[in-house]
Amino acid sequence: MKEIKLRIAILVGGFSFFAFCILIQAFRLQVVDILPLKKNLTKITIPCKRGFIYDRYREELAITVQKPSLYACPNQITDPYTTAKRLSKILHIKTQKLLKKLKRKGEFIWIKRWLSQKEAEKIEKLNIKGLAFKPENCRRYPHSFLGGQVLGFVGLDGKGLEGIECKFDYLLKGKPGYYFGIKDARGHITLSPRLPIQSPKDGHNLYLTLDYQIQYVTEEALKKAVRKWHAKSGCAVVIVPQTGEILALANYPPFDPNYFWKANPNIWRNRAITDAFEPGSTFKPVLLAAALNEKIWSRHDIIYGEKGRYKIKGAVFHDVKPFGWMSVEHAVIYSSNIGMVKIGEKVGKECFYQYIKKFGFGEKTGIHLPGEASGLIRPLKKWTEVDTDSACFGQGLAVTALQLTLAYAAIANKGTLMYPMLIKNIKDAKGKEIKIFKPRVKRSVISPQTASLIKNILHKVVEKGTGQMAAIPGYKIAGKTGTAQKIDPRTGKYQKNKYISSFVGFFPVDHPRAVISIIINEPKGMGYGGIVAAPVFKEIAEHLIWQWQIPPSSPTMRMVENTTLPSTNLKTTQNITPPVVIDGIMPDLRGLPLRLAFKILQDANIKVKIKGTGKVVKQIPPPGSKIKNNVCLLQLEAN
Repeated sequence: MKEIKLRIAILVGGFSFFAFCILIQAFRLQVVDILPLKKNLTKITIPCKRGFIYDRYREELAITVQKPSLYACPNQITDPYTTAKRLSKILHIKTQKLLKKLKRKGEFIWIKRWLSQKEAEKIEKLNIKGLAFKPENCRRYPHSFLGGQVLGFVGLDGKGLEGIECKFDYLLKGKPGYYFGIKDARGHITLSPRLPIQSPKDGHNLYLTLDYQIQYVTEEALKKAVRKWHAKSGCAVVIVPQTGEILALANYPPFDPNYFWKANPNIWRNRAITDAFEPGSTFKPVLLAAALNEKIWSRHDIIYGEKGRYKIKGAVFHDVKPFGWMSVEHAVIYSSNIGMVKIGEKVGKECFYQYIKKFGFGEKTGIHLPGEASGLIRPLKKWTEVDTDSACFGQGLAVTALQLTLAYAAIANKGTLMYPMLIKNIKDAKGKEIKIFKPRVKRSVISPQTASLIKNILHKVVEKGTGQMAAIPGYKIAGKTGTAQKIDPRTGKYQKNKYISSFVGFFPVDHPRAVISIIINEPKGMGYGGIVAAPVFKEIAEHLIWQWQIPPSSPTMRMVENTTLPSTNLKTTQNITPPVVIDGIMPDLRGLPLRLAFKILQDANIKVKIKGTGKVVKQIPPPGSKIKNNVCLLQLEAN
């Protein structure tokens, strides 16, 4: 028994001694041996990849690519002047500027970040000692100007500075890794196998509610109008009323986030959410909602228009056209300011103010973008009688384009106001779902019955009132025009020749698919929203009808349209075999609808840039030629 215990004791003692030796050795390797090397240790950062930003159909809007950056070790460059002169020709940077960098003392200095492939190849051929490349992550925006104010941009340090890049920087940026290297006498760094390596974690990917095709069409239509009327700026919003999903958020003038530093910082602003303006007559449906929902007025009640001139408390209100007796709905259809003032007098400022707030004016919408303004709705106790009357036709208060769009979306959505939705979901770098954003109801503003009444009245605005230039044959469109004088910030008075022209509408009236708002700032020569802004609405709506294949509201119109199509064309279309891309050769896409042309190119992994609406009339590269840079431009025209 004693002998067994002795053997066990010897065995345990042996194991303990062996474990102790291992611990001593580990301590020596990890601590003692490292101490002399501490002076030569360098922490090397392993860059992570910033997350991508996609539209609702996974189209890349912001990506991260690796590009070579050029740096110099000035203490290793023997002839700074010759080196600067040779680099200047390739990089297009002044020789003196380069020479100043190369003469600095130190072991490292950036010469140029993110070189093109051609620049890197030319410099590599120079084979100059002391020059080297470092691969760096570079943020790229494949569609250049598209959605610039929404996406924002990333600075040289990789930090998001505007738009979504700024708002979601904490999710997009990821977490860099690191390792420790040992520097030798020549300055070369080698990996230390004894020290830990922390792997980088790439950033999350964002999927937006934007549709890049609708965004493109909206931006093009807006650009055309701003240029046509020589306006100062413009913005447009397209929203799904039932969910609050933003399909397009456009601004003009635009900027290219790839070269954000070339644009005036004032252009970086997303005016649809940062700039508040007096809405003018587009605000009239808010008062109408209060009047009808509270049953203070019915749409057939009669008002006297005072023949176009109405004086109250020292203020005189005018109409563009003099009206006599008219109904409540006619005051909206033909945009009578005096008619709306009389409606407001009976509604009362307390009730009117309550509905202004219920529709979301005077508070931020909660959109996931930085810099949102809440607009300007003064406290009720500060409202004078003239202030109340002015507010009846959209003066004396300020709203943003997004607030106004959401208010109309509430009318289109049976009286329910939604929160705006710009992000659909977030995934990590491996594709795992991190968060899904769902539509959120803010509150019920008016009853479905009241909403239906207002929709029908706004349809008549387009059918026979001030919004006729927004009409599309065969489709029931609802909307309201706005023409608001701008206040001179120096005098505080309204300016005679400076206007905000607007149109906000939705379609189809019975089952609204989209709400579109158009705001044009300071058009020259014409200020009426029905002439300046309504045609922009129409152009965007026509594209949506085509893209979504929305059938006409009128069955008669559908039959007429079908009978006008030649039967030979129908047969030909059915028998056509769609062209395909073979060996990188461009097929002939002319005459094809965008949906088919887009699918052909998408199947071949070719990037598509679109200009215009309708069918393909021109393509770059032309049919039969080699596709370069994996990009194709399609020019479209309507039938």
